[in-house]
Amino acid sequence: MFRISAAVLGLAVLAAPAFAEPGPAEGGAIYETRCKMCHSGAIPAAPTQDKLALLENDRIVEMLTNPTGMMASAVGGISDEDKRNIAVFLTGKTMPAKGSLPEVKAS
Repeated sequence: MFRISAAVLGLAVLAAPAFAEPGPAEGGAIYETRCKMCHSGAIPAAPTQDKLALLENDRIVEMLTNPTGMMASAVGGISDEDKRNIAVFLTGKTMPAKGSLPEVKAS
């Protein structure tokens, strides 16, 4: 009986990240793969991460929703929820729930 319980508990622990609430960690992962290449100084016109951190969350979401120039191809297909996760990752500021979108807590 102990072996079965331990096995079930082990599987639950391994599956837990799949059921984790969305948030800045997910936003950070997306930023790393889709945004950092340009916002790390490679493109002089693209503000660096420290400059983006000074913006309000809603402004970042707006820029991700209505991208201009080369940014349009980089952010295509990012969900509204992930846009909020990216914003909270960058600013460190919690975003309240909005419509059907959940609150995104800063870590």
